[in-house]
Formats: sequence, C-alpha cells, structure tokens
Amino acid sequence: MTTPSSASGPNPAAPKPLEITGGAKPPVPAFSCIIYVSKTADGSMNGRVANLAGGDAGEIVANGNSERDVLFKLTREFKSRVAKMHEQQQTMPWIDPPPPPLEHEQIRYVPVHL
Repeated sequence: MTTPSSASGPNPAAPKPLEITGGAKPPVPAFSCIIYVSKTADGSMNGRVANLAGGDAGEIVANGNSERDVLFKLTREFKSRVAKMHEQQQTMPWIDPPPPPLEHEQIRYVPVHL
C-alpha cells in the first residue's frame, strides 16, 4: 500500500476551514458570575451572586441539595437577567469590587456565555 506524498498537493478529503472573519463572525458576550456558596446546618447548600446588583428583581439567591444544584439555579437566573439587560442595551449593575464573602462562604467563579 502506498501513501500519498505531501508533494502531490492538498488532500481533497481534508475538511476546509470556515474562514469566518470580521463582521461575519458573531460576537458571543461572556460575563463573569461570582458566586458565594455555603453549607447549611441540615447539609443543604445556599448560594448568592456577589457581583450583580439585584435591583427591582432582588438579589439572586438559591438553595438546593448540592452545590451543583445551587450553581445551576444561580447561573440560569444570572444569564437570564444579563441577557435581558444586554438585549435592551441597559447598563449592567455590576458590583465592583464585590463585597467579601462571609466567613462560612466559599467563592466560585463561573463564566457565562449568552
């Protein structure tokens, strides 16, 4: 069996790049969601978003049976609020720097893409 040499030219079966450039490439906004999580006395988890002000909708908080549940709930709500503000071209109410976590809280950094 023979293998084609690289001198024989490009492989016609090779995938071709999409060549998406400039304005044709859609921007994907990404935001950092800072979450403080803590375990309660009964073993469940609490969490709150630390870097986005609640405004009229209130602070973003959640509880659940596991840290994963809490992170899912918080990032879903964070993404929903940020996407709405982004679509309406509103100024994001970032809290920068966020307040320090309480003694029993741990910090989680979650990148969120719209």
